[in-house]
Amino acid sequence: MSTAFKQRLASIVTTVIFAYILFRVLDRLFIVVWVRMPWWGLIVAAIVLYLAIDYFVHKIFR
Repeated sequence: MSTAFKQRLASIVTTVIFAYILFRVLDRLFIVVWVRMPWWGLIVAAIVLYLAIDYFVHKIFR
């Protein structure tokens, strides 16, 4: 496989995993997240989660 194809596949896998996790968390804990966490905390948590998933997926595809 070419490097460009691996990078695109890793990006797609990262986005799908992140969207699934975010959907499951917000689906189950929507009220708790909004009551206990400020709006900027949710954004920071989402960015950190995305970066962690991106790191591990790219590590797998290398």
